[in-house]
Amino acid sequence: MKGFEIGSHVGEKSLDHRDFWPLYKVCEELGAVLFIHPWDMHMWDGRLSKYWMPWLVGMPSETAQAICSVLMGNVLVEFPRLRFCFAHGGGSYPIISGRVAHGYRVRPDLCATNCGTAPDQLNNLIWTDSLVHDPTALDLLIATIGKEHVVLGTDYPFPLGELEVGKVVEDYKSFDSNDKERLLWGNAVQMLKLDENSLYSVSF
Repeated sequence: MKGFEIGSHVGEKSLDHRDFWPLYKVCEELGAVLFIHPWDMHMWDGRLSKYWMPWLVGMPSETAQAICSVLMGNVLVEFPRLRFCFAHGGGSYPIISGRVAHGYRVRPDLCATNCGTAPDQLNNLIWTDSLVHDPTALDLLIATIGKEHVVLGTDYPFPLGELEVGKVVEDYKSFDSNDKERLLWGNAVQMLKLDENSLYSVSF
């Protein structure tokens, strides 16, 4: 087993809660990937009850909150070999990454309480999928975490999934063929620590 999926929180406990650290320690030792998918967005009522906003706005926000918890909760400093992969291109985190880093520096009394490393210095330790629906958003994601840490995402079989799998990557004009191969499958091989040669072997 190369990894498994968990939610973005458990009850009132975000991903930085120390109750989860034994899990992180075992995952780091085993080399298992933790894929984080948002859920239970707490935004079902009021102004966000219309227009499918829990999914369109709530899920990206929930994912960004989960990433911030991991980065500012000292998780990746304590477990530097642990691989988190966040769904939907990291949600809204790429667009707020600069804001989060700025907040960490100007209000350390509120933001730097658990981690002495600024969040933007840890961005290249997280992974995300590529499901952003827009080449411009993919450009921002790559600038935030690096093109080596983006793997193909589909969100299949849900309506917000990519209708043509890999189309955003294929349409990304700044990529050469090698870059496209990395995002379409090569990065996932690295993230999951698969034997690339075995992928070409078929037994009958």
